[in-house]
Amino acid sequence: MKFLFKTLCFVFVIQVFPQSDSISLIENPSAKIVQKHITPFNNRDLNTFSDVFHKKVVVKRFPSDTLYTGKEQLIKNYKKFFEKNQKSHVSVLNRMTLKNWVIDEELGTVNNSTNRHVTVYTTSDEKIKSMTFVGNTKTSSNPESIVNQQLLAYNNRELDNFVKTYSKDVKLYFFPNQLISEGHDTMRKQYGTMFETILDLNAEIVNRMVLGNKVIDKEKVLYNGNIFYAIAIYEVNDGKISKVTFIQ
Repeated sequence: MKFLFKTLCFVFVIQVFPQSDSISLIENPSAKIVQKHITPFNNRDLNTFSDVFHKKVVVKRFPSDTLYTGKEQLIKNYKKFFEKNQKSHVSVLNRMTLKNWVIDEELGTVNNSTNRHVTVYTTSDEKIKSMTFVGNTKTSSNPESIVNQQLLAYNNRELDNFVKTYSKDVKLYFFPNQLISEGHDTMRKQYGTMFETILDLNAEIVNRMVLGNKVIDKEKVLYNGNIFYAIAIYEVNDGKISKVTFIQ
């Protein structure tokens, strides 16, 4: 239970500081690795581009739909992509880093079409080990509104208002799909005890991305005198938070 409390502490806070992570995009060692594939992609230099990837790289669609595995298949797919499309360019708008994780908010242009998306990378052995594409799901509401409401309730220790921001069947996961909590009743027990026993519990959002119905926050959490960082991906449906995926 103590471990679970620490996990659930990754969630919510008072202030948003969007400038922090995005000031320097390549200081983190993993960020330097990820950055290496950007220019060759834009130059359509397949050999240099593919050399950044691990030979057993896994390419997925968020959260865990595997598209293909292996560097050889990656080369085949991107060769077809370059042959099919005359123009392709990507630029990094914002970047979060945590240990060997890198999350990029990217602006991609293919021929005359431009779209904004998010890509989650992991690195190992100086290579990109996995690449997960997060789609820009259309939404008619502002997902930040409900996420910010639960931030306020969390920091005010208002359990009822906090739980109300979630759908009744809300699910919490470790990335990509390890279920750790489900439903209001479980949430009440876990967070109720945490609010009562961890007196210095507090956090700050140090970076945020918003993509369709998703809010991605990097959080700095104070917990029993210790400070740690985590990333949470919130998914909002019908005005409620229906899913949270933690990266730690």
